[in-house]
Amino acid sequence: MSTFAAAFAWQSRAVLSRHVRVALRNWHIVTMPPVCEPLIMLLAFGVGLGKQITSVEWRGTNLEYLQYLAPGILAYTTFMSSFFQSLFGAFMRMHFQRSWEGQLTTQVRMEHVVWGEAFWAATLATTYAVIVGIVLIGFGVAGMLSMHWLWLPLTVPLLFLCALAFSAIGLYFTSILPSIDHMSLPFFLVIMPIAFASSTYFPLPDVTALQAIAAVNPLHHLAEGLRVLLLDGTPTLHLVWAPLLCVALIAILIPIDLKILRRRVLGEG
Repeated sequence: MSTFAAAFAWQSRAVLSRHVRVALRNWHIVTMPPVCEPLIMLLAFGVGLGKQITSVEWRGTNLEYLQYLAPGILAYTTFMSSFFQSLFGAFMRMHFQRSWEGQLTTQVRMEHVVWGEAFWAATLATTYAVIVGIVLIGFGVAGMLSMHWLWLPLTVPLLFLCALAFSAIGLYFTSILPSIDHMSLPFFLVIMPIAFASSTYFPLPDVTALQAIAAVNPLHHLAEGLRVLLLDGTPTLHLVWAPLLCVALIAILIPIDLKILRRRVLGEG
């Protein structure tokens, strides 16, 4: 079975189902982070810092900082949640909980484990993003935020695809990190550079090198695409580039992840 055909196999769905059942047992703990984090970010940065920043220049207009920040938090939650789950969560299941070891004694093979982990990270991140969207709607009901709310449910498939791509990045680091003591490295090497070159929290300055990096940064296109869609109600090319870049990441990284993990876990090739 090819690497990508395994994504549709029942074994991959079985691995995903196992993770879902475990999460549902602790649903209250799973739900707290995506509710509390956007609330804190919106209150601390959007409301608190927004009081100090009268407006942000974006696409030739002045925009309240809370308005600018809200779609960025939606994109960043998708990125951060999927990356963290496919890195820290998968590493724990591989090394300490020995979940992979148990799965591989059944009809599940390594490609199913990899796809199951990727789908689980993407599913959890998309769920978190949906919860963030509900929090944003709450701000809208309170009169603190104004967006084109009807577009919001239509962004869910895009968020899932992007989360799947981000999970492939996390799984790559899961496959190469020698120990849990090295977990901080991806955050400094990947999370911070991608986040700060993505216009999630502030508009990017007109610096040639930074704009070149942003052009190949799927998080930047996701954040800007969501921002234009939700604030102006207009789809843009960002919503084309984001999925294209994410599909490219999945196509490149999943086979690499699988190859390294086969060698690391099974001692193959």
